[in-house]
Amino acid sequence: MFWWRANNAPMIADDSPDQPAAALRGDLVALPAAFHLSPIRGLLGSAFGAATGRFVHERGQRAYAQVIAEPGRDHWFIARLVVSRAEEGQRLLDRLAREAGLRGVIRLHTLIPEHPDLIAWWQRVGFTPFRRIHLLAGQREQLALPSQSLTIRHQQALDAWEVQRLYERVTPRPVQFAEARTRAAWHVGQRAGWRIRGYLLTADGETRAYCRVRSRAGWHIVELVAEDQAASEALAIVGAALACCARPRDQVLLLLPDEAGATRARFEQAGLTLLETRLWVARYTIRRIRAGFPIAEHARLAGLAEAPRVLYHHERPKVAVLERATRS
Repeated sequence: MFWWRANNAPMIADDSPDQPAAALRGDLVALPAAFHLSPIRGLLGSAFGAATGRFVHERGQRAYAQVIAEPGRDHWFIARLVVSRAEEGQRLLDRLAREAGLRGVIRLHTLIPEHPDLIAWWQRVGFTPFRRIHLLAGQREQLALPSQSLTIRHQQALDAWEVQRLYERVTPRPVQFAEARTRAAWHVGQRAGWRIRGYLLTADGETRAYCRVRSRAGWHIVELVAEDQAASEALAIVGAALACCARPRDQVLLLLPDEAGATRARFEQAGLTLLETRLWVARYTIRRIRAGFPIAEHARLAGLAEAPRVLYHHERPKVAVLERATRS
């Protein structure tokens, strides 16, 4: 975690008719508190060199963002973006994209409310919507235990490949390209301040449904990947997963994609409440970083590219970006 102070930028009035100030002020992400890391924990983590969460802000506290490395260190999830002017948010995101690209991060992504002005603003700053997600909320005690006839087991280290194959079977191809998930994205353990556990439902020797639970401080965020034929068993695998890692009155936040309509109906019948519907948006950093080197830096790296490799070992990642840009 780090604190990054950006340079002062000129103040720009935000009273233009095409940007209503009321919709583009405050937290432009406004996720439920379960997604947020504590600022106190963030300061302590910074002192000990933690790198899974970052607070990024501009001088004078006019704008700040909180990002979490998820699902891996090459994907940053924006949990908060607090601004007093829409222009400040755009400048901060541009700086954040450059910082992320230099650190090898492929994608910035977040979940935004379905407000027309907010959607248009996020698209203007380079984010593309690619999936609609329903957030359902409830308590652990609302989900019944599964039948003993179902085969549900804890995820092991070698199961990540099985989960990836299931994900590729049930997820639309454009979404797969946008999310860019690999087998490494399904590993369990400790990451980004969460304890992550996975559970698989198998039938006839094949994985039919997968449930991943992120747990922290009485909150459990649940993701479900299931075949259409396993919609009737989705409630069972989530109930089994939460029975292992949650207390009866713990809070549950379930993320369901828009295409899982039948599954969503079953969870609502079980007592979970539709909290809201959001758009998953993403911005990729590589193309912007290729064009973002200052002239002096470009010349310095070009000179290093001609030198023996041993002389620029620490600069090799930046030189590689420059070489790829030259070839393209």
